[in-house]
Amino acid sequence: MPDCPLAPPSRRTTYVRALHRACMIVGGVAQLAALLKVTEPLLRTWLEGVEVPSESAFLAAVESILLDASTGRGRLT
Repeated sequence: MPDCPLAPPSRRTTYVRALHRACMIVGGVAQLAALLKVTEPLLRTWLEGVEVPSESAFLAAVESILLDASTGRGRLT
């Protein structure tokens, strides 16, 4: 199972759920951080619901989810 922390229920926003799903799709925090071009510590703050991700990072995560749903690929190219 990929290393994809999930925030406590009280912090599971739409952002957190989308980033968590994208993390599961791409295979872990390291892979998602590389995809989003952010550091792993910053990504973890988003996944834990401590901070809100940038709009561009959130949209890239959503795009990854949509690609996975339509093609099974789950990665942006």
